[in-house]
Amino acid sequence: MRAVLIIACLLGFVAGGAQAADFTAKDVTHSLFQAKAGKPIDFSGKNLAGLDLAGLDFKGARLAGVDLLGADLSEGIFKGSDLSGARLDRTTLTRADFSGATLEKATILRPSIYSTFTVADTNWTEAPKFTGAKMAGAKLFGRFDFADFKGADLKGAQFTSRAPRDENTSLAQVGLFSGDFDDANLEGADFTGGRLGFASFTNANVKGAIFNGTDLTRADFSGADVTGADFTGANLDEAKFTGAKGFDTVKGFGQASNTDRVVR
Repeated sequence: MRAVLIIACLLGFVAGGAQAADFTAKDVTHSLFQAKAGKPIDFSGKNLAGLDLAGLDFKGARLAGVDLLGADLSEGIFKGSDLSGARLDRTTLTRADFSGATLEKATILRPSIYSTFTVADTNWTEAPKFTGAKMAGAKLFGRFDFADFKGADLKGAQFTSRAPRDENTSLAQVGLFSGDFDDANLEGADFTGGRLGFASFTNANVKGAIFNGTDLTRADFSGADVTGADFTGANLDEAKFTGAKGFDTVKGFGQASNTDRVVR
């Protein structure tokens, strides 16, 4: 099934008309193998599009502005790496670990992550980790069900597509089913139209976040600061707001559905 994921990414890669990478996968692997502690390799601004980089430990490499379009990053370790402004569109991210990495203003559009196509059959262990990552202003779109964003800084991040067809696909909603956003900073983040059933936002900063038309069935906002958050058109069936701060200031609650089933 991994071969299917790689083929799908490569098809998108070719369709995007990307230029040849600056290095081969062998070059990157050799450089990382030779990297010494405290002296991370610098690939900033380089084109690594389409490369098979699966399973590599990037050892905190500098990857700011790097182009990874269509690359296979499955089971890659990017802990502490700087990927600010990087392009990770259509990458394969199965079990990739970005814990503590910097992904500010990076784009992760329509990655391939799971070996199945339905949430019911999804193997949650295939989800990538963004625990404690710095992702302010990042743009993510695609299926990220069960992904770990615990403690991440996602201020102003966009989890929505402004133009659903701009990447040559019919996918119209971001998938974050059972996503973990506990203790994360989501101030001003945009989840418009997303699927966030069973997602957890415990003790998160959700000030001014946008959940217009979002499915938040059984989502947990316990202890979260929801001051000024917008729930217009959201499905709040059994959503939990126990101990949530600023609940009296949320917008669009009257226009949300199943508000009578909200737990407070």
